[in-house]
Amino acid sequence: MKSCVFSPPSRRVLLTRTLNILRTYNIKPRKKLSQNFVVDPNLIGEILARIKKCNYRKVLEIGGGIGTLTLFLSNAAEEVVTIEVDKKLVNVLEKEVASKRNNVKVIHGDILKIYKELGSFDVIISNIPYHISSKILFILTEMTFKEALLTFQKEFADRLLAKPGEANYGRLTVTANFYFDIEYLGMYPPASFYPPPKVYSTMVSLRRKTIHIDVPLKYFQDTIRKLFTLKNRTLKSALKNIVPADKYTPELVQKLEKYMTRRVRSLSMGELIEITSILYKHFEEGTV
Repeated sequence: MKSCVFSPPSRRVLLTRTLNILRTYNIKPRKKLSQNFVVDPNLIGEILARIKKCNYRKVLEIGGGIGTLTLFLSNAAEEVVTIEVDKKLVNVLEKEVASKRNNVKVIHGDILKIYKELGSFDVIISNIPYHISSKILFILTEMTFKEALLTFQKEFADRLLAKPGEANYGRLTVTANFYFDIEYLGMYPPASFYPPPKVYSTMVSLRRKTIHIDVPLKYFQDTIRKLFTLKNRTLKSALKNIVPADKYTPELVQKLEKYMTRRVRSLSMGELIEITSILYKHFEEGTV
């Protein structure tokens, strides 16, 4: 089986397996949980090739579903932990995968509630439900792993990958790129999943950055949040709305002069870090 780990069967075979599993266990995909099961061999192949290239041995799968990807992961890695919130799908995972693969552990739970208990992994893999995409992204900042291979709805991924000045560039972009190096890996049509969603999906890679910042993290996050509620305004205009009038001094204006006429949405990560540092030090030094 190891020899064909990186050659998934055709979409037809994957779709047939999916339909058979759903029929056998009397399961109807739940829209509330964004249950769309992968049937695309190219998507599966991309993940498996990455595992092989990087020699990842310990895998966390968020949302095991009916175990299609889990089976391939169990052949590619030494240990696979798969988390599933739906009890019916946990039953499928245990009978169709865990009972046949001694290196697979199935956990029935909500990743948003148990992520701190899971320990470290080489790679985290998931087709992220749209309604919890932001929440998943933020808990990943607290987890330990080398890389995350995540498939988001295209609209959400576009925000992660946006550049300063682009329409999708915002607080989410800045926050995500503050913590991670984000790489585009590919876009997949609705037919890559069953049932097919209404939108395209994008796979991205997240690798944790070494954070260099000379202000408290919470101060940076709060400042970014406030600035990007006014992202279409100039920095000068935005600051007038978030800095108390008696604190908005000529000294502060002078320190930030080169940025004052720039739109908030045009500021790069490095520039935002510098601006936040100037604001923090200025206030802390008691000069405003």
